[in-house]
Amino acid sequence: MEYAIEAQKNYLKENLEIEPLRKFDSTKDELYKFKQAAKGSNISSYLRNNAWSDDCERNTKVFLVRDKTSKQIVFYFSLNCGILYEDFLDDKLKDEEKIVFKKYVEALSRLKECDEKEQNQVNEQLNKAMGDIWEVVEEPDRVSKLMSLAKDKVEILEEKNKEAEDTHDKEHTQAVKETFPAIDIKFLCRNKDYVPQIRLDFKLGVYVFWEIIVPHILEISELVGCKYVYLFAADRTNEDTNINVPMWTPDYDPDEEYEGKSENDVRKLVAYYINELKFENISKYTILKPSFERTCFTLVQEVSKLEENREMIWQSHMLDIEANYQSDLTIAATTDHPSSDQSTSDKD
Repeated sequence: MEYAIEAQKNYLKENLEIEPLRKFDSTKDELYKFKQAAKGSNISSYLRNNAWSDDCERNTKVFLVRDKTSKQIVFYFSLNCGILYEDFLDDKLKDEEKIVFKKYVEALSRLKECDEKEQNQVNEQLNKAMGDIWEVVEEPDRVSKLMSLAKDKVEILEEKNKEAEDTHDKEHTQAVKETFPAIDIKFLCRNKDYVPQIRLDFKLGVYVFWEIIVPHILEISELVGCKYVYLFAADRTNEDTNINVPMWTPDYDPDEEYEGKSENDVRKLVAYYINELKFENISKYTILKPSFERTCFTLVQEVSKLEENREMIWQSHMLDIEANYQSDLTIAATTDHPSSDQSTSDKD
């Protein structure tokens, strides 16, 4: 069974190659042939209309995956420098506490800076923020802890603002506890018209990510600091995405555009990234998200785990094939050799 997966991977390795978008000037005309899906065209439209100029201006770096023989564009993806950060003290907060805590900090900060005319208004803001904390938290000891943390945070922010004033860059900086270098996979899209010449027991995007994009990211991480890789998945459901769906099915293609598709299809996309590409929900740190991706679901994984996760994914597909093979043998044996009860029934 291992040979089946390896043979498929070897076929793709021999037939696919990566190429920078602007390697050849003639590529610009080819982009209009790229088709994404029957419904929606946002990502393919970007490739045709904006990718070339964005790549020229270094807003992103776009790569094509081509078929070596036909030269057809199979996939395209783009990589950006990104960053994750940890805010002051926020790692000690529960999710439901973060919004009310932030409002209380803002009110405390304002109280320290306001003049006499604003005093009453700011006191009202502070009382409202305190009431919101009590409404969400309810436990007196926890409320007291949050208020203490808020006081500490205001003092830390004052120190950071003073440092920023000393360096004359207050308006252009945001003080955070710590930052982490990362790579943002901005686009990841398959050409709808490309069909491999052999049957694959995994989605084409699985191979492209693990055997083309990941080696590229690992190479980058040897040259510059890169702790995380992240992407924004097209989730519009605002629901829990920890759903149990197959890692892949013949009738589902996660590499298509999701505009105009059902919520179930969109949820499958998020599950696909989690199951097959081993991304995880963002939890510990914060990622800066552009407004045009505000409805997307943020997923992340550590660069140091990429090689381990790649091995795990291919092993799981080998086991799936073996399980299906054993199941087929069992069905065949049952069909060829009826059970003793069935034989007796036939004789009767």
